[in-house]
Amino acid sequence: MKKYILLGLISFSELFASIVPVGVPSNSVVQPQGDKELTWVDEQIQAILPSRIGIPDGFINSLRDPMKMKKVAPTQIAGHLLAPPKLGSMGIMTPPKIIEEPLRLQAIMNKSVLITGKWYKVSDKVRNFTLLEIKPNSVLLADKKDQKLILFLTKQNNNIKIITK
Repeated sequence: MKKYILLGLISFSELFASIVPVGVPSNSVVQPQGDKELTWVDEQIQAILPSRIGIPDGFINSLRDPMKMKKVAPTQIAGHLLAPPKLGSMGIMTPPKIIEEPLRLQAIMNKSVLITGKWYKVSDKVRNFTLLEIKPNSVLLADKKDQKLILFLTKQNNNIKIITK
């Protein structure tokens, strides 16, 4: 309770101190003598009080509206737009071609290999290829037409060594 009374007295005294004394014009501010900073602030305020001269109304009215777009002939736009999708038979869109990530040999561990994020063993199917052979640093793949593909380890970490006996 004492706290609230003290706060009330402080706020009342601040309110009472902000009232302009009788006999002082209402548009002037009472300042302590010798306070150079406050007089400088008053001078700056007085300097910006006069009305400023701006751009004449005639100039503003002559400007283009930035929100109105200039109409462009469709022939000029056609070179910058994408062509519409081609339709297959019966007006059905053909699915886009899927580009697969190239096969990468990432790891070899015992009789398993990690190729592009999946583990495989000998004779497993890797897309259109069959895994034929696993070597210490590479693998041999072959497709149905007997075309062979060799994948090599791209990066070898010398800090990790796994020895199997």
